[in-house]
Amino acid sequence: MLARAELNEPNRFDPMRIHDLVRAAENKYNRLLTILVLAYLMSPFVLEQSLGSLIGFFVCLGAIIVVVYQVQYSQWLLRSYLGLVGLTLVLRIGSHPSIMPNATSWFAILSTLIFMVFLALSIYLILRELALVERVTADIIKGGICVYLLLGFFWTAIYSIIYSLDAQAFTAPSTPLTQADLTHFSFTTLATVGYGDIAPVSDVARVLANLEGMVGVIYPTVFIARLVSLYK
Repeated sequence: MLARAELNEPNRFDPMRIHDLVRAAENKYNRLLTILVLAYLMSPFVLEQSLGSLIGFFVCLGAIIVVVYQVQYSQWLLRSYLGLVGLTLVLRIGSHPSIMPNATSWFAILSTLIFMVFLALSIYLILRELALVERVTADIIKGGICVYLLLGFFWTAIYSIIYSLDAQAFTAPSTPLTQADLTHFSFTTLATVGYGDIAPVSDVARVLANLEGMVGVIYPTVFIARLVSLYK
């Protein structure tokens, strides 16, 4: 009977398993940062390919889901995120011209809006953990860098919606603008580089570009500098 009870009873204390869980939690931002950097580096090559764009899109979403779940430890939040991913998948597939030609642009806009909500919640949850952390580690600093990259992708989604609604919102040497072009514009604005090859023209595009530039200056100066100063 004792042997049977030992088999049925879960192992309450497994030092190796606890060590692995702690190590995984301590390095969660390392994985997300790697995927975000790879997504940015590969964006010029895959964003204009339907299948490549879809695969890259959901790899990033999956990485964010894992990190947010580790931060929040909430089954309800995980289900909500999975629901958003499923809805985005349906809309992305529906936006393909061969499936619903008459609703392509609106399906793409709706999927981008959901993606923006997804990114905004992720940025909020990660920032909340970083703000409340008591001990700053190298992985926490990587989390701050992840937020910076997520902000760039968030504004890319905003510019994508603006360009879908108004093709004259931006000027560029060559048109029409691609998703890779909008990603380039977003990150150069966030980094306050401003090459001048793409420029906002409409009032809405100018205001949003100015806001992104201000965030690009304030966030590293205040938040990242604070994390680095507390790092030991």
